[in-house]
Amino acid sequence: MFRHPLAFTLVVVGLLALMGTLPAEARQKQTQTEATFLSHDAATHTITVEVRRTGRGKGPKLPPQLLVKRGAQATFNVKEEGSVLTATVVKSKEGTRMSFEKLKPGVKVLVFWVPDEKDGNARFARSISVYVAAEDWKGAEDVELPAAAAD
Repeated sequence: MFRHPLAFTLVVVGLLALMGTLPAEARQKQTQTEATFLSHDAATHTITVEVRRTGRGKGPKLPPQLLVKRGAQATFNVKEEGSVLTATVVKSKEGTRMSFEKLKPGVKVLVFWVPDEKDGNARFARSISVYVAAEDWKGAEDVELPAAAAD
């Protein structure tokens, strides 16, 4: 089909460039926010957290109404049911999937979120990961300390 390697390379580069022009929703970057979990409301499909660190995303600049502030409460829409690609995944400290009912108030979490596709003024949590913060390592008996933190 292509007799010259340069022609083949140009076609491949052109196809890759076309693939890079996907809609913004398909390649939207998520923002990571460190927070303390407060509650889960199954009726409204939301969680409420208290923000510890706002985090930054690598995507486009967020609208002012979606920005989270340190020390303030923030609400995120969640989807409890569905596939890994569509539902909000809750991960334990060990990295295994867990249910929203097992999340206890006061647990430190990382919320990975994007602007909600259905409501431009809301946030959608794609993933919630339970973790132990570095400043809490000395008090956590069930967490193996890294060599640098054990001293």
